[in-house]
Amino acid sequence: MRSFLFLTPLLGLLATASATPSTAQLGDITVLAQNNLRISDASKTSATLLLSSRKPYSAAEQACSALSEQLWSPNVQNFDAGLNQSLAYEVFAGHLAADQLLWIAADTLPSGWQHHHRRPQCQAIDVKGQCHTVDCNSQLPALCTQSATPSNSTFANTTAPFQVAQAVGQQTLVGYRDFYTFRFEGVRFAEEPERFTYSSVFTNATGVNNALNPAPECLQAPNNGSTDCLFLNIWTTSLPSEQPAKKDLKPVMVYIYGGGFATGSASNPTNDGSMQASRGDVVVVDIAYRLNSLGFLALDDGVHNGNYWISDLISGLEWIQKYISYMGGDPEKVMIFGESAGAESVQALLASPKAIGLFRGALMQSNYYQPYVPVAQAVNRTTNAILRETGCNTTTNQLACLQAYNATALINLPTNFNYPVIDGTYLTSSYINLNASAAGRDISSVPVISGVNRDEEGVLIPNFDTTNLTQSIVDLAASQGYSTAELNAILTHLDEFPLGSTPSNNNTLINQVFNTTVRIATDGGFHCSDENTIIAAASTGIFPKTWFFEFNRTYQDPGYNMNGACQAPVTSTHPAGDPELEYFKCHAGDLSISFGTFARSGFPERDQYDIPFAQLTVDYWTAFARELDPNPNPAFLTARGYWDTLRQTTIAGPWNAVNAKQPEMMELQWNGAMRPFPDAAQCSVLGQPLDALLH
Repeated sequence: MRSFLFLTPLLGLLATASATPSTAQLGDITVLAQNNLRISDASKTSATLLLSSRKPYSAAEQACSALSEQLWSPNVQNFDAGLNQSLAYEVFAGHLAADQLLWIAADTLPSGWQHHHRRPQCQAIDVKGQCHTVDCNSQLPALCTQSATPSNSTFANTTAPFQVAQAVGQQTLVGYRDFYTFRFEGVRFAEEPERFTYSSVFTNATGVNNALNPAPECLQAPNNGSTDCLFLNIWTTSLPSEQPAKKDLKPVMVYIYGGGFATGSASNPTNDGSMQASRGDVVVVDIAYRLNSLGFLALDDGVHNGNYWISDLISGLEWIQKYISYMGGDPEKVMIFGESAGAESVQALLASPKAIGLFRGALMQSNYYQPYVPVAQAVNRTTNAILRETGCNTTTNQLACLQAYNATALINLPTNFNYPVIDGTYLTSSYINLNASAAGRDISSVPVISGVNRDEEGVLIPNFDTTNLTQSIVDLAASQGYSTAELNAILTHLDEFPLGSTPSNNNTLINQVFNTTVRIATDGGFHCSDENTIIAAASTGIFPKTWFFEFNRTYQDPGYNMNGACQAPVTSTHPAGDPELEYFKCHAGDLSISFGTFARSGFPERDQYDIPFAQLTVDYWTAFARELDPNPNPAFLTARGYWDTLRQTTIAGPWNAVNAKQPEMMELQWNGAMRPFPDAAQCSVLGQPLDALLH
């Protein structure tokens, strides 16, 4: 049996250590966290560290001390408060034998016991919680206390007692543990490229490097972040001391943030990966990429062709292929996922020949239709305006002029370049090639999940504050750039967009009109393109399997609710809102749920289902990372003690893959179920029929 250091969420005592311990000293380190996503309840949950490197009792005591901890004692903590399930899962996963004994504190031995025997006797415990007396020179793993507290959106204790050093290639990264995971933040995966050039993976890191501070934002308006920003954050439940056996490596989930290719951060607290890593027993990585004109601007010189952002993502994925096994992750089990522009990035990676082989599954949350533009067209549309606004249009070396232009001033120009182009290398066609013949040659042929929130545009479009439905649709068409033909099609088919056809916070005519415009914009901007893309993929078989979802329960970040319509209604019994009542399920409202971070971000629980629904969603997402199927294995759920998810997956039934002829989706809500795709008639009116990509 290989040696590991396991971290289980149990509360312990604090000792001191004189130096940052390393896995080379202590053996492999794995984080076992049966977390419930309720940060505030961590103090009520038992936590322990499992050092699986086999050693005699005295050496086990020293190893715990090196971690600023002590040997765990059943007299201080309750075995059944979490340690029982954690050890049972380790047996299920094959990391511990069913008869394994582990060192614990000797304070439960009878008085004088060690003096009445010729050989000194020490205390051990089995995986079911029974104590045993054992020769102190026996070679056993050990349980230590765990005194690290949960980090949250505003605080993390990165001080020396909780730091850990991990060899990664030729460098050593110093990260830290919190209550749930080991965290390595701000890890460089590419050096800062020269402006308007493509990044490449950074493989020359040496020495000891700090990984205690979150990755910086890439420069974005008005003046946030840095141009030197190609870093990633890692949350892991396993730190091997040497190249581990294949069976001990965990799936890897790589998240790509959204923000319209103009804003966003790998260090946004909402997309903190600790809860996914802990609950799903996976490795989570958040990856950065350049934004705005710095990440996209194309010139007509045949060299600087835009799409620098996707080169950043590919460099990050190449770093993961090379180094993630040092963090306990399996480079052959990488899943990419993203929301909004992050989902668009996932689709671009699926479409890119350069990304083939870098991941084995993909998940897109709230993707939107954005065809890739030929470079010459993009130069005429956007680059020439930027050249005029910078004054670089009159210079003999326009590239040098743009490279010398102040970076902050560049991204704050009236014109911004923030969309993908057909550069012939990273992207070769105007949209992802869904023909079966493209599989493995032009695009990555991997299992895919895609889906939406029910009322995406409730937070994105203006509320035109009118009771005149026709006028509001005319205003909507102008704001969204609909053609005259598209506007006329909607106005002549209002039976498909009836007044108040989506949720109304109250019954006023203004709200009913807003409901209708939200439905039109949501179908036109998100639902139709996502649905016809996944149907085409299911029809051609370009992806081995596809699944679709629609969130009908969301949790909107209060700071991202511009129309004030996307939060559950407040009632006398639900002061934080009642999510069982009707409200808009808007863009980005799925993020804190799918990461399990709304409690971590300080958002209150609205009802008794918020936590278990977030657990269910995390379990769907991490099941896909593990098995390439969003249906969690009942044996896994049982071993982890995830009883609520086990019940909910029974109520909802299997999440079936999409059948192109009778497409269904999983409606993600408490007591969810499979439902037919709901937008066929509306998408036909909007010129985006569900079979649009099959012609």
